[in-house]
Amino acid sequence: MADFSFVLVTDARPLPTKKVIAAAKRRGFTLSHDAADRDGPQTFRLAGDGNPSLVTMVMPAPHPDAAGMATGLTSPTPEVFERAKAHFIVTTLGSTGDERARDRTLGLLTAAVIEALGARALAAMLGHGHTFHRAEVFRDLADLAIDAAELPCELAIDVTAARESETHMSFLTHNLVRYGREELYVRCPIKGQGATDFVLGIARWLLTDRDKQLPTGETIGRTATEKVKIQRVPNPTGSGPPVIFLDLP
Repeated sequence: MADFSFVLVTDARPLPTKKVIAAAKRRGFTLSHDAADRDGPQTFRLAGDGNPSLVTMVMPAPHPDAAGMATGLTSPTPEVFERAKAHFIVTTLGSTGDERARDRTLGLLTAAVIEALGARALAAMLGHGHTFHRAEVFRDLADLAIDAAELPCELAIDVTAARESETHMSFLTHNLVRYGREELYVRCPIKGQGATDFVLGIARWLLTDRDKQLPTGETIGRTATEKVKIQRVPNPTGSGPPVIFLDLP
């Protein structure tokens, strides 16, 4: 199975393959480099059953969608996107396991590519993601999985924000469905506090406790006394299954 990610870079110079091998080793992966045309894809073989591999390809043009994509909690500024004159496509082939296991492999190997690129790397995202992360944030979050079985929630799950009215805004999660859970849609006052941590906390809870359910009609809250009714509504994007809706006071 193939999984892929994107890394936005300042220029289209080739990937420093020796640095990638060293960076991957620090993350628990043994790579061997297949000789390739300087301007073609770079292929690395991973030690393990099934002949898994890592393939990187530099595209000498800006990512076609990056500048117009939704932004998340750790997205770069518009000026950073303007500096991204090229991008790498990072692909893992033959990875085994479920989505979270494969995403861990891809995330850590993408972090190795980011480390190898150094200051040239500006932003990165998993291929199924909805927002780009600043390159150093992606790398550091992915590296939390070196000693864990899965990527941390902050990288596995994207969170976008939208203005609902003059007084209210909302947060929407993306990718919880990928891991067999429902997405979260949380509305809150613009001048309120604690909503971001609340959204990430519930998302993390749903990912780590697969038996945890949020029944419609029951309540949940940020404190022992707060009671926010659990509702289900259509996804505000207009596509996908219903989402869990929480309207914070």
